[in-house]
Amino acid sequence: MRGSFAWVLGITLLTAGLIGCKPKAQPTPSQPKPLVKADPQAEAEAAIRELARQVHIAFLSGDPAKLAPLALWGLPEETLHAGMKQVYIVDARISAARIKAVPATNRTVVHTNTLEKLELFLAEPDRQFEPMKPGLTEGVQEFKKQNTTLLIQAAAGDAPDWTQSTAPSIVVRPGINMATPLPEGAADVLFSCAGRSYQLKLNNCVKLPGHGWVLGADIELIDLAAQAEAEKAWTEDFPAAQLRATEQKKRLFVDFTGSDWCPPCIALHDKVLTQPEFLQHAKEHFVLVKVDFPRNKPQADPQREANQILARAYRVQSYPTVLVLEANGTEVQRLNGYNGGSPADFIKSLTPPKPTTPTPKKQ
Repeated sequence: MRGSFAWVLGITLLTAGLIGCKPKAQPTPSQPKPLVKADPQAEAEAAIRELARQVHIAFLSGDPAKLAPLALWGLPEETLHAGMKQVYIVDARISAARIKAVPATNRTVVHTNTLEKLELFLAEPDRQFEPMKPGLTEGVQEFKKQNTTLLIQAAAGDAPDWTQSTAPSIVVRPGINMATPLPEGAADVLFSCAGRSYQLKLNNCVKLPGHGWVLGADIELIDLAAQAEAEKAWTEDFPAAQLRATEQKKRLFVDFTGSDWCPPCIALHDKVLTQPEFLQHAKEHFVLVKVDFPRNKPQADPQREANQILARAYRVQSYPTVLVLEANGTEVQRLNGYNGGSPADFIKSLTPPKPTTPTPKKQ
């Protein structure tokens, strides 16, 4: 699970002179090696990369038992509980210290009540943590269900022959968060099989105290060719979309998103907005518009400015925010966030489309 390190030993071979008798040369005193400071970010990146490699192997096998030791849900309960208790203790200490840094005269009732709860927890962490255990176990079991389902699907009879997969290319996403009691990161495994390209997404990897880096949440398999085809249904040109909506007598479906950094945005995109069921519904009723606010991938200045104008005009303050608009821009519906529902659930949450007025028959 952790990165492997190779140590290379240099061996000096000494040969004795064959002519004459000379004293052996004294070895030159070795110079002390300079101390090399550890780089936590680099170490974390190496550990996440190794974790991703092993998760990919488990995925190709289709065997959930091989994934279990690499995920929070597969760890022994005592390991999970001990690690998470330590996370809560450290987090409580940090939170309490922040409140205490606020002058007493400036503290609110919320400050006071929160500090009392934190100090109670820190005074008896074992006792206070005990009732938290069932909820923690239940939470990780939800991820077990998702992970297991994905691996079973990977081993189904109609799935590709994963033994023919190419060697993976592993990309650790930027922005590993080490400034937290439970450090987090994410990675993508890119590989090909049977002439198609795939992306295995590890959206949440965590470093559990006393154990190391493990898979913290769900994993996703993306067929990149199918995803590229789905992306063709979307436009980033809002004025042109309005014109199309007017001509086709449809509404606008506008997704305000942070496509490369916002976990709920990414989940909504992957699990709903690019799925065939949603795209078929949208084809009949909407013109699809993406208003993106990326942090890592490049974006042209005019597009960035146009997106900012739209966000201000519609008072969008969080991502993802989905707006259903009339072609003239009038807001019909607003959906904030994403709770993990299916495409069918999401479609049901949308305002029903306007009924089509039937064309009167000629007499």
